[in-house]
Amino acid sequence: MVEIRISGRGGQGAVLASQILAAALFENGLQVQSFPSFGAERRGAPVSAFLRADPEEITLRCGILHADWIVLFEADLLDNPVIMAGATPSTSVVLNMPRPPEKFDRSRFQRIFFVDASGIAERLRLRTTSFSIVNTAMVGAFACASGLVDMGSIARAVQALVPVKREENARAAEEACEQVREMVA
Repeated sequence: MVEIRISGRGGQGAVLASQILAAALFENGLQVQSFPSFGAERRGAPVSAFLRADPEEITLRCGILHADWIVLFEADLLDNPVIMAGATPSTSVVLNMPRPPEKFDRSRFQRIFFVDASGIAERLRLRTTSFSIVNTAMVGAFACASGLVDMGSIARAVQALVPVKREENARAAEEACEQVREMVA
């Protein structure tokens, strides 16, 4: 079973990203669970969505304690102890940042990936008045970093689930897939 935490700020689309990823994984023949977790429900507050995927029926009905993958819409969430609770050295992470951090404790994670999802979203005009909407770009980056789901399934899920700017959102996922890079030692 693969367990994934997607974290961002309220209004960035973490819950929708989880739903897109769940639909794409389901299309690829996996059983899935997708559920959100909210603290203070307000725009800008940290928000997480969780996802499980497995070829077999998923009978667990509890929160995810130790995610295999963490997808962060903002790199500063690395410093949030609630968001990062349960991360282990076997956890892999996908970060929204334009380049790898200069100083970073690589021992915290098994694998570290980065992509400039904010830059992609800005270029495609996927934003609110306050911030870039990076959810579809981060789903595309995760798909290519993890190898768990193909981009055709992601594109179809984006077309089915995203309420506005479907073409731009599908393009954001595709561009992020092409641009995601693994941080090397």
